[in-house]
Amino acid sequence: MATAVRIALRIPGTAPLSELVPLIQQVEAAGFDGAGILDSQLLCRDTFVTLALAATQTSRLQLFPAVTNPLTRHPSVLAGAMQTLAELAPGRLRCIIGSGYTSATTIGRKPATLAQMRACITTVKALLAGETVDFDGTPGRLQYASGPRIPVLMAASGPKAIALAGEIADGVLLLVGYTPGIVEAVLACLEEGARRSGRRLEDLEIIWAVRTGTASTMEEARRQARPIAVHWGILRWGAHWLKHAGLQLPSLTIPQEVWNIYPDLSHAHDWEAAIAATAFVPDEVVAQLCDALGLIGTPEHCAQRIAEMAACGVTNLYLMPFQTFAPPTQDLEAFRTVVFPRLQAAGLRPPA
Repeated sequence: MATAVRIALRIPGTAPLSELVPLIQQVEAAGFDGAGILDSQLLCRDTFVTLALAATQTSRLQLFPAVTNPLTRHPSVLAGAMQTLAELAPGRLRCIIGSGYTSATTIGRKPATLAQMRACITTVKALLAGETVDFDGTPGRLQYASGPRIPVLMAASGPKAIALAGEIADGVLLLVGYTPGIVEAVLACLEEGARRSGRRLEDLEIIWAVRTGTASTMEEARRQARPIAVHWGILRWGAHWLKHAGLQLPSLTIPQEVWNIYPDLSHAHDWEAAIAATAFVPDEVVAQLCDALGLIGTPEHCAQRIAEMAACGVTNLYLMPFQTFAPPTQDLEAFRTVVFPRLQAAGLRPPA
């Protein structure tokens, strides 16, 4: 029998808590395996308050900050918050730490460096294990560290970051694209890092972050995906991996309107304005980027893609719906009614 695909869903904390908690309960009822709560202090309600409420109002979901960072949360604060959450949801937590892209840029700072990531992850892991850590000459330990181990994962997109995650973290959340060629190249980077600390890929939890958007037609899904596709494939790190998907982008001039979107193109408050700002990219290029990036299309298309990628060993997914300032209601319903039943029929999900 094929390995079952585990699927978690991103929940942006931009709505009031009175709306977020019922939404997370709907995610559990729909059959998802986990929920990640966005951590960006000026855009979202506090991640750890939201996680605490989610822990008390769900019984099965894996819960994690998606993702937290070393800049706005000191490692000792992160360890204390995660250990406290573990008292509410023992065995259901992951701590995922990234560079803090929006958390940093919205307050005029640069994302964390690899050196800062290394220091934060190793410190948080040590504290959660009950070890004493040196804080600039002052020894400290988490007085109440106990219970099941809380895995500490690193979010990574570039080759150096991926190798670092393989070296130091319990696992990795990969936002790199979603094709067999990309997966092969990324796993090679991850394995290189794992070898530095005498480990194998099998020793790591590997989660594939997949940008997701469903619609009744492929054309509409790709239209809605424009800001994400352009941000990932043209403005940011995605261009590094496109060659492994067999893509070569044309030369494009980026208009000022793209840079004027707040807080950035992929987290835009006004999604239609962000779509309009990407008009400089031809439709056929956006279509290619969407196919390389993730699960973008009709629910039936998304189910087929998941099955194809599961055959390549990609069986642990974190779905990231497009919009930060709108609930993922459309995608939640598409997976509940179409995608999950099709995956169950293919033996890739347990029966409902």
